[in-house]
Amino acid sequence: MRFVAGKPLERWLLVMDLPHRKLALANDPKTVETVMLDRKGEFPKSAVVHDLLRPLIGGGVFGQPGGAQVKETRRIFSRSLATIPDGLVGEVTEAITTEYIDRWLTTAERKVAISEELSRLTVDVVSQCTLGNRFNADESVRFTRLFFAFHQKATPLVLMLARRDPKVRAGIVKEMGIDKIGAEMRMLMRERFVRPLVTGAQPLESAPFAQALAEAGRFKTGADGEEALLDEIAVMLLAGHETTASTLSWLAFELAGRVAMQDEAARAIVDAPAGKGIWKESPPQAVADSLAKEALRLYPPIGFFLRETEQDVTFRQKAIPAGSFFVIAPWTLHRHRQLWRGPDNFQPQRWLEDTPPPARTSYMPFGMGARGCPGMRFATVEMAVILRGLLTRTRLSLLPGTPPKPLGNLTSRPDREIVLSVTERRD
Repeated sequence: MRFVAGKPLERWLLVMDLPHRKLALANDPKTVETVMLDRKGEFPKSAVVHDLLRPLIGGGVFGQPGGAQVKETRRIFSRSLATIPDGLVGEVTEAITTEYIDRWLTTAERKVAISEELSRLTVDVVSQCTLGNRFNADESVRFTRLFFAFHQKATPLVLMLARRDPKVRAGIVKEMGIDKIGAEMRMLMRERFVRPLVTGAQPLESAPFAQALAEAGRFKTGADGEEALLDEIAVMLLAGHETTASTLSWLAFELAGRVAMQDEAARAIVDAPAGKGIWKESPPQAVADSLAKEALRLYPPIGFFLRETEQDVTFRQKAIPAGSFFVIAPWTLHRHRQLWRGPDNFQPQRWLEDTPPPARTSYMPFGMGARGCPGMRFATVEMAVILRGLLTRTRLSLLPGTPPKPLGNLTSRPDREIVLSVTERRD
């Protein structure tokens, strides 16, 4: 993702030879829809994803290829999130955002590691809303730093180039060193979130997600039950915070480099007259939505979805044999030269223009179909509240240094920490 250019951003379907199988990268709308909706069950999630995520989430739903058990677990996720009112999500997010910004503005240097801080903030929001609990400050810092280290080491391309031998893949994963990182992260989640629920120290009713698992018969006693509960809580916390944290980190970076746009957005988002700037007379919510949508377009949290073909298929007159990798990449779809005007430019005003919305296959930051993100509504509410806090209370500016790029291994999070100057907005 850091280096993609040329044909992947111009062509509709590329089929490439890897050492042991083929890889198809699809931007063609019909192909994207067929693979992502997967109505016949021909394109399961790749085992590569499962191998990389197992150290963190064990048998959690996010790493599974598909099937009835996966569908039921995803329904549990959706039901549990649906029980949490948008108003409550907004209240919790606003309180925690205020707490974080207060701390940033009282630090002596006024320099903030924005990626780490937003990861901590969003983990706190997700855990408080779904599990009724939060990490303490030391645990929070350790957890987010371990997760960044995991992203740096978990490299899917290495597994994609290897032979389809489980022992070979297991050896490669071991050499990456992610088992130790995953074990420590799971220990932090176990002690803070799982044990209090299992022992009864925390009432089950205070944790909507755990209660939903219990109502579905997934909350069981014993070591195996505790491990299964940890697997799904890990999915909720890790997938639940990464989307918002990654997107807002990039949005903060883009706005920090565009002071005039940032100031205009701050005025517009509090319903002040927007004047003749890029926002024109757009209402505050439309301005906030345009900023979030553009960040999601340029930096989709999941840069690529990796599937495998279970049988021989043909798309656009190109034969793709069974066992091939199939990549649907929002990273290329969102920057495709035939789908977007000024595809590489940060232009949030494009979402305020009186033009038809993009096709669902050309803009899919939350995925599509049965495996679409069940937390999209939660993330949308959370992101809007955090963005409002950032814009109305702080002024962000860049510091000298090498610009970040998307890490691109598993998500689009920055490949290095984004350190910004954060001062109080007084106008």
